[in-house]
Amino acid sequence: MSLFKHLLRNPTAKSYSYSSPSIIMPSNLILTCLSHFTTDASPSTVQLTQYSGLGPTKANEKPRVVVLGSGWAGCRLMKGIDTSLYDVVCVSPRNHMVFTPLLASTCVGTLEFRSVAEPIARIQPAISREPGSYFFLSHCAGIDTDNHVVHCETVTDELRTLEPWKFKISYDKLVIALGAEASTFGIHGVKENAIFLREVHHAQEIRRKLLLNLMMSDVPGISEEEKSRLLHCVVVGGGPTGVEFSGELSDFIMRDVRQRYSHVKDYIHVTLIEANEILSSFDDRLRHYATKQLSKEFVLCVGLSRMLIPRS
Repeated sequence: MSLFKHLLRNPTAKSYSYSSPSIIMPSNLILTCLSHFTTDASPSTVQLTQYSGLGPTKANEKPRVVVLGSGWAGCRLMKGIDTSLYDVVCVSPRNHMVFTPLLASTCVGTLEFRSVAEPIARIQPAISREPGSYFFLSHCAGIDTDNHVVHCETVTDELRTLEPWKFKISYDKLVIALGAEASTFGIHGVKENAIFLREVHHAQEIRRKLLLNLMMSDVPGISEEEKSRLLHCVVVGGGPTGVEFSGELSDFIMRDVRQRYSHVKDYIHVTLIEANEILSSFDDRLRHYATKQLSKEFVLCVGLSRMLIPRS
């Protein structure tokens, strides 16, 4: 990143030195390396300020398909694209696809995280092999439909030690497959206190928190009230994800916790909170069966979600 900033400040520089004085990159070599990343379709004028993205495709090049998102829809489309006819560019803040139905199993160790994540480059090999196809770990900041340009901003670490880099991608065809955010249905306290279950890092955080609380509750001197608090798992939402996770958590308690954490096995319990009926989009017989099975294993609170979550 500092290389680009240096070049933009000093476009006449002949060379650029890194922290090691023995490594020097000539400016003409930099231009050659960045020849793909141009916003000017005309090759007659070459300026450093033009190297800020992928420019319009030329007449002798394949049309460019830009896919925003790496979820189910985006990955299925990229997998089926004929790369002999199109160049594929994927823009997403994650470089893999998550098989969400199995994500709940990774929270308790039934599956490992690598088992539910598939790299984008494996789904569409052209992204790592073809010269005109790319994957950018970035957010889409805006779309200019008049000029067929996507404005992007790179993903940075949470510590903000890196400044986001902004660039543009010209497209011939654009596919928007960004998905949606998790809905809280206006329940106060969920965003501030709960962990969502949509990405691999969410499952990692749930698994870390669950194991940490189990080990903390087994420390000498911890009161019974504190043990009950640490080992009370609350699941907000009785949809497919909530029910699946609750079932996995119940199996984890019955098979693993009762054997490995015998001192605290009587303190752990699960509460599933749902405003209406669990699995409301499924068949009525399946809903009743799920309700019956879950009620046997842990506390099932139906119609109490707005009462049990404290207001902020």
